[in-house]
Amino acid sequence: MAESKAAPSSSYVHDLEEDFFDRFSLKKVVMLGKGASGEVFLTTSTAEPGRRLAVKIFSLDEAVRESKLRQFTKEVEFRQSMKHPHIVPCVIAARCPGYAALAMPYYPRGDLAFLSGKQPPAQVHRYMIHVARGLYYLHRRNIAHNDLKLENVFVDAQKRAHVGDFGLALKVKAVSRTALASGVGCSQDYWPPEKLAAGPHTRIDPFKVDVYAIGIMYWALVSGENPEQGLDYLSKVTNLDVSPDQR
Repeated sequence: MAESKAAPSSSYVHDLEEDFFDRFSLKKVVMLGKGASGEVFLTTSTAEPGRRLAVKIFSLDEAVRESKLRQFTKEVEFRQSMKHPHIVPCVIAARCPGYAALAMPYYPRGDLAFLSGKQPPAQVHRYMIHVARGLYYLHRRNIAHNDLKLENVFVDAQKRAHVGDFGLALKVKAVSRTALASGVGCSQDYWPPEKLAAGPHTRIDPFKVDVYAIGIMYWALVSGENPEQGLDYLSKVTNLDVSPDQR
């Protein structure tokens, strides 16, 4: 087995000649989900009873090797460069024959999409504070999450929320604080008005897009409405029956 340090970044990736799960004594239990980057499995440790990790698999088949390797490298670099109590960290990252793997903590309460459905406002408020703190940490480092949604926020046993899935994150130049609209906001149901109105060459603020997504998550969790229904959130807010004293 050879191990290498990826330069010039500070990320550390194992280069394995054997299978990732065999090398780290992990056993697949069940698939937790499947997204654009790859499949995610719940695993248990055969060497450390009780230890559970979520492992994301990036296929390195010839047809997709280049693009998947870029996604994997980018996500590992972002995760390993960040340390915050409300951001999902990288526990192990490795390349091995046929695929790359990224191991993360397992959050037993699942993601916010799993919990969605008229949650108590006080609990939703707590979740969103955690998300906002994680997002503030990212934004101060000129990183926009760029795909903030219910499915990418995970809840631990103590009901603390953690922002995850950085495969589409953007590193933005500090001077401009903008990016091309065509590469901002990866889930259409969470797009703000400026993204909906923008042309492919318009530059918009990706940090504001992240913040708008927090508002949509908040609404979805309190109301029980699914963002994927294509809801018009601005009309909903405009039409709220709110007295002047409550504004």
